[in-house]
Amino acid sequence: MKVYIYSSGTKIQPFGDDVSQVQVLTETLAQTQERACKRHGLELVRIDKPSEAVERPCLLAADYVYFSEKAIGDLIKTARERKVSGARLALLRCVSVEHTLPLQDLTLEDWEAPQGRAIYDLWLVPEGPLPDQPQEVRQALAERCPALTVEMKEVVRAVRLPVLDDEERFFKYPFTSTICCHISHWTHLLWLSQLSLGISWNEFFRNHKWRSAFKAIWAVLRRFSINKWKFFSGMNVIGKNCDIHPSAYIEFSMIADGVKVGAGACIRNSLIGPDCIIADHAVVTNSVIGNECYLTENFFLVSSLCFPGSTLGNLKTQMAVIGRDVYLHGWCSLLDAKFIGDIKVMHNGKRMSTGRSFMASCVGHRAILGAKVLIHPGREIPNDMLLVSRPEDVIATVPDNIPPRTPMVRDLGTLVALESLKKDKTRP
Repeated sequence: MKVYIYSSGTKIQPFGDDVSQVQVLTETLAQTQERACKRHGLELVRIDKPSEAVERPCLLAADYVYFSEKAIGDLIKTARERKVSGARLALLRCVSVEHTLPLQDLTLEDWEAPQGRAIYDLWLVPEGPLPDQPQEVRQALAERCPALTVEMKEVVRAVRLPVLDDEERFFKYPFTSTICCHISHWTHLLWLSQLSLGISWNEFFRNHKWRSAFKAIWAVLRRFSINKWKFFSGMNVIGKNCDIHPSAYIEFSMIADGVKVGAGACIRNSLIGPDCIIADHAVVTNSVIGNECYLTENFFLVSSLCFPGSTLGNLKTQMAVIGRDVYLHGWCSLLDAKFIGDIKVMHNGKRMSTGRSFMASCVGHRAILGAKVLIHPGREIPNDMLLVSRPEDVIATVPDNIPPRTPMVRDLGTLVALESLKKDKTRP
Protein backbone atom coordinates (compact mmCIF):
# COMPACT_ATOMS: atom_id res chain seq x y z
CA MET A 1 0.00 0.00 0.00
CA LYS A 2 1.14 3.55 -0.72
CA VAL A 3 1.05 6.50 1.65
CA TYR A 4 0.46 9.77 -0.19
CA ILE A 5 1.51 12.92 1.64
CA TYR A 6 0.26 16.11 0.02
CA SER A 7 1.75 19.57 0.35
CA SER A 8 -0.20 22.12 2.41
CA GLY A 9 2.20 25.06 2.10
CA THR A 10 2.53 25.25 5.89
CA LYS A 11 5.48 27.27 7.18
CA ILE A 12 6.65 27.22 10.78
CA GLN A 13 7.57 30.59 12.23
CA PRO A 14 9.89 32.16 13.22
CA PHE A 15 12.04 29.79 11.19
CA GLY A 16 10.20 30.16 7.88
CA ASP A 17 10.89 26.46 7.25
CA ASP A 18 8.52 24.27 5.31
CA VAL A 19 6.77 22.08 7.87
CA SER A 20 8.32 18.92 6.42
CA GLN A 21 11.81 20.21 7.30
CA VAL A 22 11.30 21.19 10.94
CA GLN A 23 12.92 19.08 13.63
CA VAL A 24 10.80 16.42 15.31
CA LEU A 25 12.82 14.50 17.88
CA THR A 26 16.27 14.14 16.26
CA GLU A 27 14.99 14.02 12.66
CA THR A 28 13.03 16.22 10.30
CA LEU A 29 9.29 15.66 10.11
CA ALA A 30 9.74 14.23 6.59
CA GLN A 31 12.23 11.69 7.91
CA THR A 32 9.96 10.58 10.76
CA GLN A 33 7.08 10.08 8.32
CA GLU A 34 9.27 8.05 6.00
CA ARG A 35 10.63 5.91 8.84
CA ALA A 36 7.15 5.17 10.21
CA CYS A 37 5.94 4.11 6.76
CA LYS A 38 9.01 1.97 6.08
CA ARG A 39 8.52 0.17 9.38
CA HIS A 40 5.20 -1.20 8.09
CA GLY A 41 6.35 -1.86 4.53
CA LEU A 42 4.47 1.14 3.14
CA GLU A 43 5.71 3.18 0.19
CA LEU A 44 5.67 6.93 0.87
CA VAL A 45 4.91 9.18 -2.11
CA ARG A 46 4.95 12.98 -1.80
CA ILE A 47 2.50 14.84 -4.03
CA ASP A 48 1.58 18.46 -4.65
CA LYS A 49 -2.20 17.99 -4.69
CA PRO A 50 -4.46 15.43 -2.98
CA SER A 51 -5.96 14.49 -6.37
CA GLU A 52 -2.58 13.06 -7.40
CA ALA A 53 -3.13 10.12 -5.04
CA VAL A 54 -4.27 7.60 -7.66
CA GLU A 55 -3.81 4.17 -6.10
CA ARG A 56 -6.70 2.61 -4.12
CA PRO A 57 -6.85 1.73 -1.35
CA CYS A 58 -4.20 4.08 -0.01
CA LEU A 59 -3.28 6.14 3.00
CA LEU A 60 -3.47 9.91 2.65
CA ALA A 61 -2.05 12.54 4.99
CA ALA A 62 -1.21 16.23 5.00
CA ASP A 63 2.48 17.09 5.22
CA TYR A 64 1.95 18.73 8.63
CA VAL A 65 0.80 15.48 10.27
CA TYR A 66 3.20 13.79 12.64
CA PHE A 67 2.27 10.14 13.17
CA SER A 68 4.28 7.64 15.15
CA GLU A 69 5.03 4.13 13.94
CA LYS A 70 2.45 2.76 16.36
CA ALA A 71 -0.29 5.19 15.30
CA ILE A 72 -0.16 4.50 11.57
CA GLY A 73 0.31 0.77 12.09
CA ASP A 74 -2.68 0.52 14.43
CA LEU A 75 -4.88 2.49 12.03
CA ILE A 76 -4.26 -0.12 9.34
CA LYS A 77 -4.64 -2.99 11.79
CA THR A 78 -7.89 -1.68 13.30
CA ALA A 79 -9.40 -1.04 9.86
CA ARG A 80 -8.63 -4.60 8.79
CA GLU A 81 -10.03 -6.10 12.01
CA ARG A 82 -13.26 -4.15 11.66
CA LYS A 83 -13.36 -4.74 7.90
CA VAL A 84 -13.83 -1.10 6.97
CA SER A 85 -12.65 0.19 3.60
CA GLY A 86 -12.39 3.85 4.56
CA ALA A 87 -11.34 5.44 7.85
CA ARG A 88 -9.85 8.53 9.50
CA LEU A 89 -7.53 8.26 12.49
CA ALA A 90 -9.13 9.18 15.83
CA LEU A 91 -7.67 9.02 19.36
CA LEU A 92 -9.71 9.13 22.55
CA ARG A 93 -9.20 12.10 24.83
CA CYS A 94 -6.24 11.40 27.10
CA VAL A 95 -3.23 13.18 28.60
CA SER A 96 -0.98 12.78 25.55
CA VAL A 97 -3.68 14.04 23.16
CA GLU A 98 -4.42 17.02 25.42
CA HIS A 99 -0.71 17.77 25.79
CA THR A 100 -0.31 18.65 22.11
CA LEU A 101 -3.83 20.00 21.57
CA PRO A 102 -3.46 23.81 21.92
CA LEU A 103 -3.26 25.70 18.60
CA GLN A 104 -3.92 22.58 16.53
CA ASP A 105 -6.39 22.75 13.66
CA LEU A 106 -8.18 19.43 13.99
CA THR A 107 -11.65 17.99 14.53
CA LEU A 108 -12.88 17.41 18.08
CA GLU A 109 -15.88 15.17 18.60
CA ASP A 110 -17.91 15.11 21.88
CA TRP A 111 -14.83 16.56 23.53
CA GLU A 112 -16.42 17.12 26.93
CA ALA A 113 -17.94 13.62 27.03
CA PRO A 114 -16.12 10.59 28.51
CA GLN A 115 -15.56 9.22 25.00
CA GLY A 116 -14.50 12.52 23.44
CA ARG A 117 -11.93 12.13 20.72
CA ALA A 118 -9.57 14.05 18.45
CA ILE A 119 -9.71 13.29 14.72
CA TYR A 120 -6.62 13.79 12.59
CA ASP A 121 -5.85 14.35 8.89
CA LEU A 122 -4.70 10.79 8.26
CA TRP A 123 -7.11 8.78 6.10
CA LEU A 124 -7.46 5.28 4.76
CA VAL A 125 -9.00 6.11 1.37
CA PRO A 126 -11.25 3.71 -0.59
CA GLU A 127 -12.42 4.19 -4.17
CA GLY A 128 -13.48 7.64 -5.30
CA PRO A 129 -12.05 11.00 -6.37
CA LEU A 130 -9.99 13.41 -4.30
CA PRO A 131 -10.01 17.22 -4.62
CA ASP A 132 -7.19 19.39 -5.87
CA GLN A 133 -7.24 21.75 -2.89
CA PRO A 134 -5.94 20.63 0.55
CA GLN A 135 -8.66 22.56 2.41
CA GLU A 136 -11.35 20.51 0.64
CA VAL A 137 -10.09 17.06 1.67
CA ARG A 138 -11.96 16.82 4.98
CA GLN A 139 -15.31 17.55 3.41
CA ALA A 140 -14.65 15.31 0.39
CA LEU A 141 -13.84 12.30 2.61
CA ALA A 142 -16.35 12.92 5.41
CA GLU A 143 -18.78 10.20 4.30
CA ARG A 144 -16.33 7.73 2.76
CA CYS A 145 -13.83 7.84 5.66
CA PRO A 146 -15.60 8.01 9.05
CA ALA A 147 -13.50 8.49 12.18
CA LEU A 148 -12.01 5.24 13.47
CA THR A 149 -10.79 5.17 17.07
CA VAL A 150 -7.42 3.49 17.53
CA GLU A 151 -6.86 1.93 20.94
CA MET A 152 -3.86 3.21 22.85
CA LYS A 153 -2.12 2.83 26.20
CA GLU A 154 -0.31 5.46 28.20
CA VAL A 155 1.34 5.77 31.58
CA VAL A 156 1.12 9.18 33.22
CA ARG A 157 3.59 10.60 35.70
CA ALA A 158 2.79 13.80 37.60
CA VAL A 159 5.77 16.13 37.96
CA ARG A 160 5.54 18.92 40.54
CA LEU A 161 5.86 22.46 39.16
CA PRO A 162 6.96 25.54 41.09
CA VAL A 163 4.15 27.22 43.03
CA LEU A 164 3.15 30.60 41.60
CA ASP A 165 0.16 31.05 43.90
CA ASP A 166 -1.64 29.05 46.57
CA GLU A 167 -2.53 26.30 44.11
CA GLU A 168 -0.24 23.30 43.66
CA ARG A 169 0.56 22.65 40.00
CA PHE A 170 1.67 19.49 38.28
CA PHE A 171 2.92 18.68 34.81
CA LYS A 172 1.33 15.44 33.62
CA TYR A 173 4.00 13.60 31.68
CA PRO A 174 2.50 10.86 29.45
CA PHE A 175 4.52 7.84 28.39
CA THR A 176 3.09 6.42 25.15
CA SER A 177 4.06 5.68 21.56
CA THR A 178 0.64 6.19 19.94
CA ILE A 179 0.99 9.83 18.97
CA CYS A 180 -0.47 11.99 16.23
CA CYS A 181 -0.20 15.77 15.94
CA HIS A 182 -0.91 18.52 13.42
CA ILE A 183 2.21 20.69 13.41
CA SER A 184 1.49 24.32 12.62
CA HIS A 185 3.38 26.19 15.35
CA TRP A 186 6.72 25.98 17.14
CA THR A 187 4.95 25.03 20.37
CA HIS A 188 3.93 21.73 18.74
CA LEU A 189 7.63 20.94 18.20
CA LEU A 190 8.26 21.64 21.88
CA TRP A 191 5.38 19.48 23.08
CA LEU A 192 6.34 16.59 20.81
CA SER A 193 9.91 16.74 22.11
CA GLN A 194 8.51 16.43 25.64
CA LEU A 195 6.80 13.20 24.53
CA SER A 196 9.97 11.92 22.86
CA LEU A 197 10.97 9.62 25.70
CA GLY A 198 7.84 7.50 25.42
CA ILE A 199 7.89 7.51 21.63
CA SER A 200 11.56 6.61 21.23
CA TRP A 201 11.82 3.94 23.90
CA ASN A 202 8.59 2.20 22.94
CA GLU A 203 9.71 2.10 19.31
CA PHE A 204 13.12 0.80 20.37
CA PHE A 205 11.57 -1.95 22.51
CA ARG A 206 9.30 -3.09 19.67
CA ASN A 207 11.99 -2.99 17.00
CA HIS A 208 14.70 -4.64 19.15
CA LYS A 209 12.82 -7.08 21.37
CA TRP A 210 15.72 -9.43 22.16
CA ARG A 211 18.23 -6.63 22.58
CA SER A 212 15.84 -4.75 24.88
CA ALA A 213 15.23 -7.83 27.03
CA PHE A 214 18.95 -8.52 27.33
CA LYS A 215 19.64 -4.87 28.18
CA ALA A 216 17.03 -4.90 30.96
CA ILE A 217 18.35 -8.15 32.45
CA TRP A 218 21.93 -6.94 32.23
CA ALA A 219 21.00 -3.63 33.91
CA VAL A 220 19.81 -5.62 36.93
CA LEU A 221 22.55 -8.26 37.03
CA ARG A 222 25.41 -5.84 36.52
CA ARG A 223 24.34 -3.72 39.48
CA PHE A 224 23.05 -6.54 41.69
CA SER A 225 20.02 -4.39 42.45
CA ILE A 226 16.44 -3.78 41.39
CA ASN A 227 16.61 -0.19 42.60
CA LYS A 228 14.88 1.82 39.88
CA TRP A 229 17.60 4.47 39.67
CA LYS A 230 20.36 1.91 39.28
CA PHE A 231 18.20 0.12 36.72
CA PHE A 232 17.58 3.28 34.67
CA SER A 233 21.30 4.11 34.69
CA GLY A 234 21.84 0.84 32.84
CA MET A 235 19.09 1.47 30.29
CA ASN A 236 20.86 3.62 27.74
CA VAL A 237 21.53 3.33 24.03
CA ILE A 238 25.04 4.57 23.25
CA GLY A 239 26.19 5.06 19.67
CA LYS A 240 29.57 4.39 18.09
CA ASN A 241 32.76 6.40 18.69
CA CYS A 242 31.40 8.22 21.74
CA ASP A 243 33.81 9.71 24.28
CA ILE A 244 32.12 9.65 27.69
CA HIS A 245 34.02 10.61 30.84
CA PRO A 246 33.75 7.93 33.56
CA SER A 247 32.36 10.45 36.05
CA ALA A 248 29.44 11.43 33.77
CA TYR A 249 25.99 10.10 34.69
CA ILE A 250 23.63 8.94 31.94
CA GLU A 251 20.17 7.57 32.64
CA PHE A 252 17.45 6.21 30.31
CA SER A 253 18.78 8.19 27.34
CA MET A 254 19.71 7.63 23.71
CA ILE A 255 23.13 8.92 22.68
CA ALA A 256 23.96 8.98 18.96
CA ASP A 257 27.35 8.39 17.30
CA GLY A 258 30.34 10.59 18.03
CA VAL A 259 28.97 12.33 21.13
CA LYS A 260 31.42 13.68 23.72
CA VAL A 261 30.33 13.94 27.37
CA GLY A 262 32.53 15.73 29.88
CA ALA A 263 33.40 15.14 33.51
CA GLY A 264 30.50 15.37 35.94
CA ALA A 265 27.92 15.88 33.19
CA CYS A 266 24.41 14.50 33.71
CA ILE A 267 22.04 13.33 30.96
CA ARG A 268 18.63 11.98 31.96
CA ASN A 269 15.65 10.93 29.85
CA SER A 270 16.97 12.68 26.75
CA LEU A 271 17.85 12.19 23.08
CA ILE A 272 21.28 13.44 21.99
CA GLY A 273 22.04 13.74 18.27
CA PRO A 274 25.30 12.82 16.54
CA ASP A 275 28.59 14.65 17.24
CA CYS A 276 27.25 16.76 20.12
CA ILE A 277 29.52 18.00 22.90
CA ILE A 278 28.15 18.00 26.45
CA ALA A 279 30.83 19.81 28.44
CA ASP A 280 31.89 19.32 32.06
CA HIS A 281 29.05 19.46 34.62
CA ALA A 282 26.40 20.29 32.03
CA VAL A 283 22.94 18.87 32.82
CA VAL A 284 20.36 17.72 30.24
CA THR A 285 16.97 16.36 31.33
CA ASN A 286 13.87 15.44 29.31
CA SER A 287 15.25 17.20 26.23
CA VAL A 288 16.07 16.62 22.58
CA ILE A 289 19.34 17.93 21.14
CA GLY A 290 20.08 17.93 17.41
CA ASN A 291 23.40 16.99 15.89
CA GLU A 292 26.62 18.97 16.40
CA CYS A 293 25.34 21.08 19.28
CA TYR A 294 27.70 22.32 21.98
CA LEU A 295 26.51 22.67 25.56
CA THR A 296 29.12 24.56 27.55
CA GLU A 297 30.28 23.95 31.11
CA ASN A 298 27.60 24.03 33.83
CA PHE A 299 24.78 24.64 31.34
CA PHE A 300 21.37 23.34 32.42
CA LEU A 301 18.78 22.28 29.79
CA VAL A 302 15.31 21.07 30.82
CA SER A 303 12.34 19.89 28.69
CA SER A 304 13.56 21.70 25.57
CA LEU A 305 14.23 21.13 21.87
CA CYS A 306 17.44 22.27 20.22
CA PHE A 307 17.95 22.23 16.46
CA PRO A 308 21.39 21.19 15.09
CA GLY A 309 24.55 23.26 15.31
CA SER A 310 23.73 25.51 18.26
CA THR A 311 25.98 26.61 21.11
CA LEU A 312 24.23 27.03 24.45
CA GLY A 313 26.21 28.88 27.06
CA ASN A 314 23.66 30.54 29.31
CA LEU A 315 23.12 29.19 32.80
CA LYS A 316 19.73 27.54 32.33
CA THR A 317 17.10 27.06 29.64
CA GLN A 318 13.89 25.13 30.13
CA MET A 319 10.79 24.53 27.99
CA ALA A 320 12.26 26.37 24.99
CA VAL A 321 12.78 25.76 21.27
CA ILE A 322 16.24 26.73 20.02
CA GLY A 323 16.74 27.04 16.26
CA ARG A 324 19.68 26.01 14.09
CA ASP A 325 23.16 27.51 14.66
CA VAL A 326 22.01 29.69 17.57
CA TYR A 327 24.39 31.14 20.17
CA LEU A 328 23.20 31.89 23.70
CA HIS A 329 25.57 33.95 25.83
CA GLY A 330 26.14 32.97 29.43
CA TRP A 331 24.13 35.87 30.85
CA CYS A 332 21.09 35.86 28.59
CA SER A 333 17.85 34.39 29.90
CA LEU A 334 14.66 32.97 28.40
CA LEU A 335 12.04 33.62 31.06
CA ASP A 336 9.79 30.59 31.43
CA ALA A 337 6.90 31.39 33.78
CA LYS A 338 3.93 33.73 34.00
CA PHE A 339 2.54 34.45 37.44
CA ILE A 340 -0.97 35.47 36.34
CA GLY A 341 -2.86 33.89 33.44
CA ASP A 342 -1.65 31.70 30.58
CA ILE A 343 1.29 32.35 28.30
CA LYS A 344 0.18 33.63 24.90
CA VAL A 345 1.92 33.26 21.55
CA MET A 346 1.39 34.67 18.07
CA HIS A 347 -0.44 32.29 15.72
CA ASN A 348 -2.04 33.17 12.39
CA GLY A 349 -1.68 36.85 13.14
CA LYS A 350 -3.38 36.66 16.54
CA ARG A 351 -2.14 36.35 20.10
CA MET A 352 -3.52 33.06 21.37
CA SER A 353 -3.38 31.21 24.68
CA THR A 354 -1.27 28.08 25.05
CA GLY A 355 -3.03 26.99 28.24
CA ARG A 356 0.41 26.89 29.91
CA SER A 357 1.85 28.93 32.74
CA PHE A 358 5.32 27.44 32.34
CA MET A 359 6.96 27.80 28.94
CA ALA A 360 9.84 29.80 27.51
CA SER A 361 10.36 31.15 24.00
CA CYS A 362 11.48 30.17 20.52
CA VAL A 363 14.79 31.42 19.10
CA GLY A 364 15.09 31.52 15.31
CA HIS A 365 17.93 30.12 13.23
CA ARG A 366 21.37 31.73 13.53
CA ALA A 367 20.22 34.19 16.19
CA ILE A 368 22.74 35.46 18.74
CA LEU A 369 21.59 36.47 22.21
CA GLY A 370 24.16 38.46 24.14
CA ALA A 371 24.66 39.20 27.81
CA LYS A 372 21.76 40.57 29.89
CA VAL A 373 19.18 39.90 27.16
CA LEU A 374 15.87 38.81 28.74
CA ILE A 375 13.10 37.26 26.63
CA HIS A 376 9.48 37.22 27.82
CA PRO A 377 7.72 33.80 27.82
CA GLY A 378 6.05 32.82 24.55
CA ARG A 379 7.97 35.20 22.32
CA GLU A 380 9.51 34.43 18.92
CA ILE A 381 12.99 35.71 18.09
CA PRO A 382 13.32 35.98 14.27
CA ASN A 383 16.11 34.33 12.31
CA ASP A 384 19.52 36.05 12.20
CA MET A 385 18.79 38.45 15.05
CA LEU A 386 21.71 39.88 17.05
CA LEU A 387 20.50 40.98 20.48
CA VAL A 388 22.87 42.77 22.86
CA SER A 389 22.55 44.61 26.15
CA ARG A 390 22.02 48.36 26.41
CA PRO A 391 25.26 50.43 26.34
CA GLU A 392 24.55 51.92 29.76
CA ASP A 393 24.31 48.41 31.25
CA VAL A 394 27.99 47.70 30.73
CA ILE A 395 31.19 49.55 31.57
CA ALA A 396 32.33 50.91 28.21
CA THR A 397 34.50 53.83 29.37
CA VAL A 398 37.19 53.69 32.04
CA PRO A 399 38.47 57.24 32.85
CA ASP A 400 42.19 57.87 33.25
CA ASN A 401 43.85 58.57 36.58
CA ILE A 402 41.28 56.97 38.88
CA PRO A 403 42.66 57.32 42.41
CA PRO A 404 43.54 53.96 43.97
CA ARG A 405 40.97 52.38 46.31
CA THR A 406 38.30 54.88 45.31
CA PRO A 407 34.82 53.28 45.24
CA MET A 408 33.62 53.46 41.64
CA VAL A 409 30.22 52.59 40.13
CA ARG A 410 28.83 52.20 36.63
CA ASP A 411 26.80 55.19 35.48
CA LEU A 412 25.52 55.44 31.91
CA GLY A 413 28.26 53.18 30.62
CA THR A 414 31.21 54.82 32.35
CA LEU A 415 32.88 54.60 35.72
CA VAL A 416 32.27 57.46 38.17
CA ALA A 417 33.14 57.90 41.78
CA LEU A 418 30.43 56.73 44.15
CA GLU A 419 30.88 59.91 46.17
CA SER A 420 30.02 62.11 43.16
CA LEU A 421 26.65 60.37 42.81
CA LYS A 422 25.89 60.95 46.45
CA LYS A 423 26.57 64.68 46.05
CA ASP A 424 24.38 64.93 42.92
CA LYS A 425 21.06 66.01 44.43
CA THR A 426 19.30 65.74 41.06
CA ARG A 427 19.60 61.96 41.16
CA PRO A 428 17.15 59.83 43.13
